[in-house]
Amino acid sequence: MFSKFTRPASTLDKAIVASVTAMLAMNIFVLSQQLQAAPQVALSHSAASAQQA
Repeated sequence: MFSKFTRPASTLDKAIVASVTAMLAMNIFVLSQQLQAAPQVALSHSAASAQQA
């Protein structure tokens, strides 16, 4: 049934793998940026609300 897995990957297959890998890398990069920015955003909001009070 799945005996054709032994053939080498085509150019399209390699392009698909490269595209998915690039999208995953970009998502991980953006997520890490958001996680690093979250404490700074929280501190800036609490500082701004403390100044208004």
